[in-house]
Amino acid sequence: MTPASLFPEPGDATAGLSGAGPTPHPVSLRWDAVIARIETSMDRCQADAGRTLVLVPYAQLMDAGRRAWAQAHPSGFPPRFESSRNWAASLQPFLPGPTDLCMDMARDSLVAAAFIDRVAQGRTDPSLRSVMVARLVEAARQLAPLAAAVPPEQRLAWAERLRETIEPAQQALHWEALLATLALAWASTSAYATDVLWGPLAVPGTGADALVVLQGFQHDPLASALASHWGVRATALSLHEAASDAVAFGPPPRLHACGDAEDEAQRAAACVIERINAGQVPVALVANDRLLTRRVSAMLHGAGLTVRDETGWKLSTTHAAAELMSLLRAADARARMDDVLDLLKQASAWPEAQVQLLEQLARDAGVSLWRAALRSPRLAPALPEGLPTLLEGLQPARALVPWLTDLAAALQACGLWERLQSDPAGQQMLQALRLGDGAAQELGLVSEALSGAATDAPAARAPGRSGARLSLAAFTAWVRDVLEGASFMPRSEGEAAVVILPMAQLLGRGFAATVVPGCDEAHLNPSPEPPGLWTTAQREALGLPTREALAEAAAQAWQAVLAMPRLDVLWRTQERGETVLPSAWVQALSAIESAADPRVARLLDPLPQPRPQPSAGDVLPESLSASAYQDLRDCPYRFFALRQLRLAEAPELEAEPDQRDMGNWLHAVLRAFHEQRGDARPGTAADRDALDRLADSTAEAMGLNAGEGGAGFLPYQAVWPALRDGYLDWLAGFEAAEGRAGPRFERAEAALTAQAGPWKLYGKLDRIDRQDSPEGAIPFVIDYKTEGRPGTLERVKEPLEDTQLAFYAALLPDENLRAAYLSITDKRGDAREAPTLLVEQPDVLMAREQLREGLAHDMARVAAGQPMPALGEGRVCDFCAARGLCRKDFWT
Repeated sequence: MTPASLFPEPGDATAGLSGAGPTPHPVSLRWDAVIARIETSMDRCQADAGRTLVLVPYAQLMDAGRRAWAQAHPSGFPPRFESSRNWAASLQPFLPGPTDLCMDMARDSLVAAAFIDRVAQGRTDPSLRSVMVARLVEAARQLAPLAAAVPPEQRLAWAERLRETIEPAQQALHWEALLATLALAWASTSAYATDVLWGPLAVPGTGADALVVLQGFQHDPLASALASHWGVRATALSLHEAASDAVAFGPPPRLHACGDAEDEAQRAAACVIERINAGQVPVALVANDRLLTRRVSAMLHGAGLTVRDETGWKLSTTHAAAELMSLLRAADARARMDDVLDLLKQASAWPEAQVQLLEQLARDAGVSLWRAALRSPRLAPALPEGLPTLLEGLQPARALVPWLTDLAAALQACGLWERLQSDPAGQQMLQALRLGDGAAQELGLVSEALSGAATDAPAARAPGRSGARLSLAAFTAWVRDVLEGASFMPRSEGEAAVVILPMAQLLGRGFAATVVPGCDEAHLNPSPEPPGLWTTAQREALGLPTREALAEAAAQAWQAVLAMPRLDVLWRTQERGETVLPSAWVQALSAIESAADPRVARLLDPLPQPRPQPSAGDVLPESLSASAYQDLRDCPYRFFALRQLRLAEAPELEAEPDQRDMGNWLHAVLRAFHEQRGDARPGTAADRDALDRLADSTAEAMGLNAGEGGAGFLPYQAVWPALRDGYLDWLAGFEAAEGRAGPRFERAEAALTAQAGPWKLYGKLDRIDRQDSPEGAIPFVIDYKTEGRPGTLERVKEPLEDTQLAFYAALLPDENLRAAYLSITDKRGDAREAPTLLVEQPDVLMAREQLREGLAHDMARVAAGQPMPALGEGRVCDFCAARGLCRKDFWT
C-alpha cells in the first residue's frame, strides 16, 4: 500500500502550523494567549525571560513552547520551558535507594515481594502472592505522584494523616487494607527524582526568578505544590483555557462509520495517506485503541511513511520478548515438542535442515513432548547437538543473579544474543532484565539490602532475596512481569510524517491534520473508569482523580480534538458479530454528514474457476497401497496431489490423544496379546489379566498415560473394560478350541507385497488367521475397525466398492481365502449390536479379481497422461487434504 496507489494525484496542499489560508491554526491562537500571560507574569515578578522557568505538563510541549516564544520574540533570551523531570535531571542526577519506588518493574517487583513476605509471613499461597505483588506495585505507583508533591521531610506525617482514612470499614477486606497500607508506606518512604526541586538547588531566586506552571487537562499535584512553594514568584495557568475565547474551530470533522476493526484500520490508514498526499503534514494519529493503532501503524510503515510513536506498547508484545520466552518455555521439564521447535526455528545455532528433520521425525512418530523425544531412538540422530544440555542447565532452581547470568549465557549459546542486540526492542529488553555484563549486580545489591532489612522475617521468599532459590516457573513469571511492566518506544529518524500520541497530548501541539480512530463506545468512554482498586472515599481522601475529574478532563481533551482544523473521526459498527455504537460524543455530532471512503475502489473482472484437470504421466508412484488406490477411485485429482506429487499434511504435535491414537493403541495391544498367547487357551480370566497388563504397558510406551499426554486418554481408558470384555466374548466363540474347529491366529501386522500387472502393491494387514477347510488351511484376513458400526456395515454392502479387503486379498497368493472387518466398539445389546462383531465380505474373491483388472487399467491410463479431474462429489471432499489445492469452494 502506497500513497500514490491508493489515492488520486493530490490537489492544492495546505500545510503548516498557521495554515495556508487566513484562518490561523487554533494552537497558534492558544500559544499566543499563553505567551501574553507569561509576559504578564514576568512583568509582575520583575523577572527577565532568561530567568523565567515555564513548567509544561509533558515533555513534548517543551519544543512547542520554545517555538511559540521564538515566533513572538525573535531576538533575546527565551524562558526555560521544562517538564518537572527534565528540570530535576538538569539540577542533579538521581540514584534510587534499594527500597525506593523507581517505576522499574525489575526492582519494584523485588521490593513489593519483600514487603508482602515481611507482613504476610507465609500466610499467602503462591498464586495469591503473585497477584498481591502486582497490585501493590500498581497501587504504589498511583500514589507516587501524590507523595512526590509533598516535601521529603513532610511525607511521613502526610502518610500518617492518611493512614486511617484509607482503611476499609469491612473486616472482609483484610488483604485490600494491607495492600493500601503498604502502598502508602512505600510511596511515603521513597525518594523521587523530583525531590531536588524541593532542595537548595531549586530555591526561588537561585536558578530562576519566576515560575510559570502550565496545567494540562488533568491536575498535576507536583506542579501545583511547586507553585505554592514558590509563592508570589509563581503563576499557574491552564493551558487549555488560555485562549478559550480565541480558539477558531475549523471545518466540521469528517465522520467515518466503518464495518469491523480491520475495515476501520484500513480506512484510518487511508485517511492518513490522503492527508499526506494533500501536503497536510504532520498528521496526528490518536491512539484510543492500542491494538487498532498498531495495525494502522503497520500499514503506514508498509506504505513507506515515517511514523513516530509516542505511546509505545508493552515490551512483552515484541518479537524480541517472544524469542526470549521461547527459550524459557523450551527449558521447562514439561515442555511440549512445539515449544522446543519454536526455539529452534528462531535460534541460529543449529542448521535449518537439522531442525526440519527433527520436526518431520517428531510428527511422523507422534512425539508431542520433549522428554519423550529425548528417549525416542528414532529421534536420537536428529537431536541438535548441545540442546538437551542447554535446556537441562536451565531447570534447577537458583538465586536471581545467577539466573540472569545463566540466561544471558544460554541466549548466547543458542544464537539469540546477537539478534537481540541488533533489535531496538531487544536492546531495551536486555537492559530491562539486566542481562548485560555486570548489570545483574544492581538487583543483587537490592536483594542484599532487602535481606538485611528483613533478617527477623521467618519466611523470606522474595525473588532475588539473598539465599532464596527461584524455580524455573518462578523466574519465568518474574521475567514476564518485568516485560509486561516495560514499554517499548520505537525510534524514528528525521521528521516524522505521522505522530502517534494519546488524545490528551494533542494539547498545545499544532498538527496539519488529525485522524482519530477507535471512537466507539468501548474505546472512547465519556466517563472513564478510574484506575486501581481504590474506593471513591479513598480517592477523595488521598487526592487521586475521581471519576468526575477524569470525565471532565476527557471532555476537555475531546473539545481540543474538535478544534483541530482537519479532523477525521472513525469508529467500528460491529465487533465479533456484535453491534457496537459510536461514542456518545460522536453521537452528538450526528448532524454532520458521513464522509466518503478515502480508499480508491478498484474494479476487478471476475474470472471463472474451472475444475482442475492436471496430467502427470511421468510422475508415478513406485508402489500402491490400499489407501492410495482408494484415493484414485474417489477422486483422480486427490491421487495426483497426494500420491503423485506426494503432498501431505504435517501431522499435528498434539499433547492430547485422539481417536486415531486410540485405534493405534488398540491395534498394538491386540497384536502383542495374540503374539504372546499364540495357540494357547489359558481361559477368560488369564486373557483378561494379560490384556490389562498389555494395555497399560502399551499406553506407557506410546506416551498416552496421564503423566505423558495429560488427561486426554482417560476417556478411552474408561471404555477399555467394555472393549476388552466384548472382544474376549467374541474371541471365545470364534477361534478354534478343544473339540471345536475354527480359525487360529497366525501373524499380525503382516507387511506384504504383490504384483498387479506391472504395478507393485504393498500393505500391512492387521491380522491373518488360518482356518481349516476341505481344500486345506486357508488364510482369514481380519482388519480391525474402531469406527462407528454403521460405517463398517456400509463397507461390505457393495463388494466392488470395498477397496480395502479386496486389495488385502490381492496381496495374498492363495486362490481361496476369507476376509472380514472386526468392528470393536463398547456397545451392549443384541447379537447384531454386540460390542465386537465380525463383518465378513462374502464376495471377496470376485472383488479381488475385479480390483486387479481395474487397477491395471486405471494406472495404465494415468501413465498414458490422461487428465486427473477433481470430481468434488460426496463425503470424500469433506475431509480431503487436497481441498485447498483443487479450490472446490471457488468453482464456477
